[in-house]
Amino acid sequence: MVDDFEAFMEEYDDLSDRLLSARYQDFAALARRVLQSLDQAPEPTASRIRWLRSLLPIERVETEVLREPQGMVGSGRMNWPDDLEQALSGQLNLLSSFTEKEDAAWQFAHNYFYSRSNNINDTLHEMTEHLFEPMFIDLRRYLIRQRNTPVPAEEVPASDRIVSINHNQPAYGKTLGSIEETADALIGDNTIRPEDRERIKFELDAGILLLKGKSARLDAIEAVLLRALRWLASKFAGAALGIAAEHALKAVILLLGL
Repeated sequence: MVDDFEAFMEEYDDLSDRLLSARYQDFAALARRVLQSLDQAPEPTASRIRWLRSLLPIERVETEVLREPQGMVGSGRMNWPDDLEQALSGQLNLLSSFTEKEDAAWQFAHNYFYSRSNNINDTLHEMTEHLFEPMFIDLRRYLIRQRNTPVPAEEVPASDRIVSINHNQPAYGKTLGSIEETADALIGDNTIRPEDRERIKFELDAGILLLKGKSARLDAIEAVLLRALRWLASKFAGAALGIAAEHALKAVILLLGL
């Protein structure tokens, strides 16, 4: 029988393989799926990953690791720490930064990796082959080695707050219904860009999955669900989609007592 960790590693292998072969149009969405899968790893692996990512945040990666390109394509340089945990932390946070804009990964690859071809996907694959493929191999080995070693409680990031979710209260069903109504309005709105529609739909679906647990990590709900609802409510204020998102946002906040 496959245990939770083995099931997680099977998904890890599948999603990392997909990301490594992704085209630039698919990269951001697949990167989000990889990171969300890491967020939902079984314990103590999930806490280990959160602790790991706290070691070298993206702000330090930008100032301590990255050296801006000097005019030529691919001339940027990276100076990763020799320490494995520090390097994995920075690389995971760099990957996370590529989920914010659909072309962020390709733009980075263009600046830091050289390809003889002018093809966008060839340049992107230079990056995945030389940066993220080794990272996924090292991270896989690291997680297997640490699978039964919890991070000391005092070292877990303070933002790692867990909220309980009562499925029996009337507000629970109404909240899920309001998120689903927002997703329906999203699909029916012709003014939103297709890439934004795909991204937000995935985030809403992921948010519903988080709320179906008996408890959830607050910063995961914030990063996936609340951020998506706030963006819709602001971007489409006054329209049916924005109104639906605002109602869903209020429902989630009320449900979780935020």
